[in-house]
Amino acid sequence: MIRRSALLAAGLLLALPVLPALAQTIGGTPPTYTDRQPGPVPNEAAIDRRFWAPGLDDGYVPQGITVADGVLLVSAYRSIDPKVGGGPSRIWAIDPKTGATLGQFDLPPAFAHAGGIAAGSDGQLYVADTRLLGRFDLKRALAAGGVAEPLRTWPLAAPLRGSFMSRHGGAVWIGGWNPDGEGRMFAVPEADLEDAAALDEPMAARSFPIPSRAQGAGFDPAGALWITRSSSRIGQLLKLDPVDGRVVATHETAIGIEDISFDADGGLWSVSEAGSRRWLAWATFYPLLFRMAPDRLR
Repeated sequence: MIRRSALLAAGLLLALPVLPALAQTIGGTPPTYTDRQPGPVPNEAAIDRRFWAPGLDDGYVPQGITVADGVLLVSAYRSIDPKVGGGPSRIWAIDPKTGATLGQFDLPPAFAHAGGIAAGSDGQLYVADTRLLGRFDLKRALAAGGVAEPLRTWPLAAPLRGSFMSRHGGAVWIGGWNPDGEGRMFAVPEADLEDAAALDEPMAARSFPIPSRAQGAGFDPAGALWITRSSSRIGQLLKLDPVDGRVVATHETAIGIEDISFDADGGLWSVSEAGSRRWLAWATFYPLLFRMAPDRLR
């Protein structure tokens, strides 16, 4: 005879929702400083790949992301103190299929936040810090490991602020984070960089205001500009007109979302700092690299 309690238990099991494979699979190395697991986030149905961000146990806070020759590159600074927003910074090369680390190198002390990175031409990499833009030989830096010295650096004069960056249409696009009001995006022609000692507003071929709390930027295959907005309470993906910065679409996503980059298939890669050791107290735990399908965003 089957007990009524057993029937009830079986019924409850049948009633439980079947979790998608995504919830079971996170590549890379999980952190050991907590037993928390990534919870649901808005637009999770658009996410088709997730990896643990590199360097979490060592206190690194993920910031920049870009796709270079089919490899993910991720920048981060080291800090576990909510009051300290910078520290030793590092860049990792990540396999976009498995989340495995393929190589890494450290940045000089002048790059203490490394908020944005963008793949350049001929195997080069741009790194944006708050008041500095640098260009590195990516292949040489990964091969050597250790601290990589830049090929060139350019101080950024206000109102340029290197909170994040992208590269598109023969220009480097430099964006500024502002927690209290509009930030601003500047497109500086790459052709003008070689003769420049510093980058300032008159060098920009185009500039326009962007929403507050912008954290990252990237261009999709059609040339549309996307930016992220985030804090400890919000996470958004915004699609902008690249001519005037007008917002044409807004999508909710994980809080703490930082930089973004599109791969050759049109997938949108990003990273969240929520749940790094510095921001472990946040309600959302999502210290992941993740790939989204833009056409599935709602």
